[in-house]
Amino acid sequence: MKQLTALLATVAMGAAISVANPVAADHNSDNEVVIGFAIAFSGWMNQYDGPPFQGAEIAIEEFNASGGILGHQIRAVQADTKTDTVQGAKAGADVVAQGADFMFVSCDYDMGAPAATVANEHDMISISPCASDAKMGVQGIGPYAFTLNTYGQGEGAGMAGFAWKELGKRKAYLLLDASIEYDKSICHGFLEAWKDYGGEVIGVDSFMQEDASIASQVTRYKQKAAERGDPDFLYICSYDVGATSAIRQIRGAGIDVAIGGGDSMDGDYWVDAIPGLSDHYQASFGSIWGDDPRPEINAFFETFRAKYGAVSTSFPVNGYSVIQMLKVAIERAGSFDSDAVLAVMNKFDKEPLLWGPTTYTADTHIDLTHILTIQQIQNGKGSFAGYGVPDHHPELQLIFPDFTEDLYDN
Repeated sequence: MKQLTALLATVAMGAAISVANPVAADHNSDNEVVIGFAIAFSGWMNQYDGPPFQGAEIAIEEFNASGGILGHQIRAVQADTKTDTVQGAKAGADVVAQGADFMFVSCDYDMGAPAATVANEHDMISISPCASDAKMGVQGIGPYAFTLNTYGQGEGAGMAGFAWKELGKRKAYLLLDASIEYDKSICHGFLEAWKDYGGEVIGVDSFMQEDASIASQVTRYKQKAAERGDPDFLYICSYDVGATSAIRQIRGAGIDVAIGGGDSMDGDYWVDAIPGLSDHYQASFGSIWGDDPRPEINAFFETFRAKYGAVSTSFPVNGYSVIQMLKVAIERAGSFDSDAVLAVMNKFDKEPLLWGPTTYTADTHIDLTHILTIQQIQNGKGSFAGYGVPDHHPELQLIFPDFTEDLYDN
């Protein structure tokens, strides 16, 4: 981390990289290494892909200013998945055609898998900055696919650990947005860990991202609370507009229980939609408000603000870390060859990256031990809250049955 802090302190903000209008070039050039960004530059997924892209831009500028990678300047090319899985495969093929040596794909398995599959078919390493589905790896894509995140079940378990140990909560209620696998994974991990702690589960209910109203879910929550006593923690497994709408309706119904969310709710870009929101806790990669216990995180966000202005989410940390990871692996391999770089990444053991220590094996391309940073929203303002350290590691299941209440004894 000392080396990273020094690098952050010497960022050359004037260095420029052209990504808006990429021009095809020979990726075997003696002085370039090309990273292809096949991510969502438009559509709702951009709020999760855009910030990591900005973090990657900072890393590219910084590393190029200090000599690049093995003396090669890093050049970015891009293609827009448009938040569409069909376009995702096309975007992957597009950046390959533009000469990509490595691929940076979307921050979600469902959205990132099509491009990552294209990369794998070309024996090209692809990395998602924050997909938390373990299928974004060997089992779901192939040996060249990685993600820089902990697995969703572990994320849920980490929030359970924080709620149990730091907040002293004992009675939980789960509300699942069953739209994507990520939501199911974090709910499953929370539930399994909560029961291991000996916590009580008052109830489990579900809704869909596009539901304009969750009035029936609110009614069922109140019925369960009347029957079994008020829960002291509500874990909402959702993202984007659906999660914000659900929280607004819950608070509007007079339910003041502490609420937890996944890294899909990281930051404060959504908080204005719920004036005065308090007692909301969310998983993240670092505090964006200058109070993170790690000075390198605070320094990074100072650099980010100088370049982009306000920070709304911690996701840029992971975008930076993807480029940092490639630099470390390539330089350790002494080669840009995919198989040589892959062999190094498969041996990462608590590799110190900006987002935190990172471990991979040949069979597991997602970090299983990452400690969550927990952010909190109090009176509409965000701050560092603590860490989510799971004492119980859920089973790394790759495919789940439907998440329904009758699957669980509650």
